[in-house]
Amino acid sequence: MNRVVKLCFVLALLLPVSLMAQNDNFRLICPLNEAVVVPPPKKAIKYTEPDLSIVLTSIPDTVVKAVYIGRITNVELDEDMKNGVVLYSRINNNDYYFWYTGINRLAVHRNEAIKAGQPIGYISPGAKIELIMYQFETPVDATKYLDCACWKKTNK
Repeated sequence: MNRVVKLCFVLALLLPVSLMAQNDNFRLICPLNEAVVVPPPKKAIKYTEPDLSIVLTSIPDTVVKAVYIGRITNVELDEDMKNGVVLYSRINNNDYYFWYTGINRLAVHRNEAIKAGQPIGYISPGAKIELIMYQFETPVDATKYLDCACWKKTNK
């Protein structure tokens, strides 16, 4: 009986550590196959918090893909007549939201289940999309998780 208590105590100590360690072990599919990072304007306003949005463009690509499996929670049209899409994903017991903006034409609708890599919309060749990643309500740097060739080149 004493061994069972010790084993339960050790598991209780190690389980939170193992759960914390698994939070960063996922990869996101790049939303554009041949994505190019659009640098922020040089005269941009500097805030105390870093801007974690990612702006991507691609000349040959017109399909914007889901970065992870999940469900479309919101679809909206902005003042520029571009579509915004919010993708919800449950990753390692955490809630993540991926907010895409700049989509010309949608391929999904609200409450639709989505697979990773599935088209969520279309853009004109050379158009820009913006992606913002949230862990629940906290902005996250998606470049740490995105599996895009453009990040591999710029981060070497």
